[in-house]
Amino acid sequence: MGSGGVMYLPLVSGILSANAKKNNKINENFKFHKFIFHPDTAENILKNYYKEVPHIAIFSISMWNEQLSLRIAKILKNKFNTLIIFGGPSCPHYPTEYFKKYPFVDIAIRAEGEDAFNELLLRYLKNKNDFSKIPNVAYRDVKTNKCIINFEKFKFIKDLDEYPSPYLTGEFEYLVPDGKEHNYQVIIETNRGCPFLCTYCYWGRGGNTTKYRFHSLERVFAEIEWIGKKKIQYVFNADSNFGMHRRDIEIAEKLVETKLRTGYPDKFRTCWGKNISEQIFKIANLLHAHGLEKGITLARQTNSKAALENVKRDNIKLEAYSDLEKKLNDLQIPVYAEMIMGLPGETYKSWTDGLGSLLDSNVSNQIFIYQAEVYPNTEFNENSYRKKHGIKTKKIELLETHCSPKEQKWLKEYQEIVIETSSMTKEDWKKRNLFSGVLMVLHSFKLGFYLMNYLKNEMKIPGKDFIKYICNNVSKKKYPFIYSKLIKNINDWSNNMLKGKGRSIFNKMYSDVYLDIEEIIFLEISENLDLFYSELKDLFKNLIGRNNWKKNYEIINEIFDYQNLRVPRINMNNLKLKFKYNVAEYMFYLHTNKKVKLKKSENLIKTINTKNYGTNYWEFTKKKVIWARKNDKIKNEIDFDYQILEKIKKSLIQNKENKNIVHKKYKINMFDKLKKFKKYDSLEIKNNRRL
Repeated sequence: MGSGGVMYLPLVSGILSANAKKNNKINENFKFHKFIFHPDTAENILKNYYKEVPHIAIFSISMWNEQLSLRIAKILKNKFNTLIIFGGPSCPHYPTEYFKKYPFVDIAIRAEGEDAFNELLLRYLKNKNDFSKIPNVAYRDVKTNKCIINFEKFKFIKDLDEYPSPYLTGEFEYLVPDGKEHNYQVIIETNRGCPFLCTYCYWGRGGNTTKYRFHSLERVFAEIEWIGKKKIQYVFNADSNFGMHRRDIEIAEKLVETKLRTGYPDKFRTCWGKNISEQIFKIANLLHAHGLEKGITLARQTNSKAALENVKRDNIKLEAYSDLEKKLNDLQIPVYAEMIMGLPGETYKSWTDGLGSLLDSNVSNQIFIYQAEVYPNTEFNENSYRKKHGIKTKKIELLETHCSPKEQKWLKEYQEIVIETSSMTKEDWKKRNLFSGVLMVLHSFKLGFYLMNYLKNEMKIPGKDFIKYICNNVSKKKYPFIYSKLIKNINDWSNNMLKGKGRSIFNKMYSDVYLDIEEIIFLEISENLDLFYSELKDLFKNLIGRNNWKKNYEIINEIFDYQNLRVPRINMNNLKLKFKYNVAEYMFYLHTNKKVKLKKSENLIKTINTKNYGTNYWEFTKKKVIWARKNDKIKNEIDFDYQILEKIKKSLIQNKENKNIVHKKYKINMFDKLKKFKKYDSLEIKNNRRL
């Protein structure tokens, strides 16, 4: 559950329910309970939901709910002898050992579950003890208590519309009735499948195929209409590679048209296509122009050729990322890159070189660095793969970033992170964490962003060297503030993970949700920015040398003043600062195709739209850290940038491609349009509900 109790409607449960109910025999013989998806203690769930004897309980398990699901399943089995069915990404496809460990689990559904679930229910009506010969199903034999796995698969159904939409069939109507306030977000999928075979990803070796299957545009448009009607603010798209298909531009247009007409959705988040194309640029342009996206993700993961080959990602063209970054930067569309630390074949040098190339390229917004994780049903998790690449892991407590702490402190969920490979020792892992953490604080949270730009372009000192210098030269005695807030915090964080503690951190002073280590560090440093920049200036001076310092003393001081001006703090009001150089102009155009030289030019820079949060850290953290990170709103706004951005925004809206979204063809009500399609006859209104 996120801040403010916001959470997703249970898409998987909804699909299973809607698909089962379309079968008359199932609908006539089974009563479906309300969805159980609110985080709670096992005791409360059982007390509040199970007033009748549950004959069948089905769990979709992932790493964030596996232990809770297991506990509830065990209680149900012991108390009611309920038939327990497990599915979902964390449910093992070869569950022999899982069944031994958890003797109360009766059935495991391998991969997609719609058809298997229906067959299980129909079989249950005939024989409650025999689930043999059902494709994609492993079951516990009643006589031998052994796990029997059926490797047969269901017939490939190309038309995904065979599975009804739970949004359109009314599965969630009781949760989001018309005209009522709610705190729900939604997940939609317009297709299934992924052509890539990344070894760490469930798409690579899970139940999904490399062949794409699609929901019709009519179905997708109808769901978007539902989202607008129900006033859903945030939509996550579960497609593996949005933007790779020609029709995706039409989906983007429909999202924009619906937002213009209804005000919803406010934001649309997606997994962008891996091989970047001109179409993705157009879609990103369109969504950004209408405020639908927080930022465009460039999922690089690694720049190491060896690591790319080891994780079967070497068919993705990294050079295409740089071209797109420049185009997006020209339009001031936020771009953020994602990297995974700990992939097999990655060395300390290749890791720091790879991040260094991002620092010195056109990624001007965010670099997100994640720990390599091992998930069930992936090639990464296979013993042969682990042995080949020397993969050693640590199970750590799962503390979900930007989610509230759970009530049941005694019941822990876990994630498995990589701490060693053939090319990475444990000490090397800690060293990479330090480099990565310092990088995210200085670059992504902008505490050293403008300083690094100046060093790279004027002193020819790469950002990587600046980061390394700080990691290697900050001592407790000489730089106590930076040491305690930056270096020690990150090293303690690494050591705590090695002890099994979670990756995220809860600090009640700053937020009501878990935060990333770099977010905590930013907040701590922001309490005393003057001291931070005093120590950082001394480090900067030692890095560039005495001669460079004397020669460029005046401009360096202005770069530091500008850097400090752009960093938010909790109790800040609008500021004015006089500059002798054109620092604001220079920094604005640095990552675009237009280049501006530093020169003397007296000017006054004002911060605008700043808010004084007083002592309210929770609000400051939510709005200036969590919400602002991906859309490049962390920096304090200044009048110079604002004037140029307004011109860019106006040109985006006036652009022909963007104006087409309000073309006459979009004035047709999409629900009326659906009546032309026979397979949507079930969408007719009956008893004031959409069936």
